Amino acid sequence: MTQNPIDLADRLSRRRALGTALATLAFLAVQIVARPVFRSDGYGATGPRAYMWAINAGALLLFLLPIGGFVFGRRVRELVNDELSRANARTAAAAGFGLAMVVALALYAFAPRLGWSAREAAYVVVTPAVGFTLLLFAWLESRAYAHG
Repeated sequence: MTQNPIDLADRLSRRRALGTALATLAFLAVQIVARPVFRSDGYGATGPRAYMWAINAGALLLFLLPIGGFVFGRRVRELVNDELSRANARTAAAAGFGLAMVVALALYAFAPRLGWSAREAAYVVVTPAVGFTLLLFAWLESRAYAHG
């Protein structure tokens, strides 16, 4: 059964906003519960677990790339990643970058007192920046669909 590319792109775009928000909230919930970088029991310090947080954060950032609808063809991909969607991704990325810089500068100022490793400092910079960026993107996308 063939579907109209416009309807398919609309459905995919709406799902992307919800999926991005849910995936980001799950990522942040795991970070709040597990805090893998700050564990002192060695659970996440070796093997693949040492890199899973970074891989997960990087994979989540792929939501900002204009590749949505890729498997459905060029026409659907163009409709899913229209100018408004690309503008929303740029706005969210810029805001996330700003947050990352504020957190990084604060860490620079307070790092001597905290005694954190570079891995812990990177975690504190990247985790809120990724979460904020993707939640903002999801909100901007859902707002765009709510307004027509």
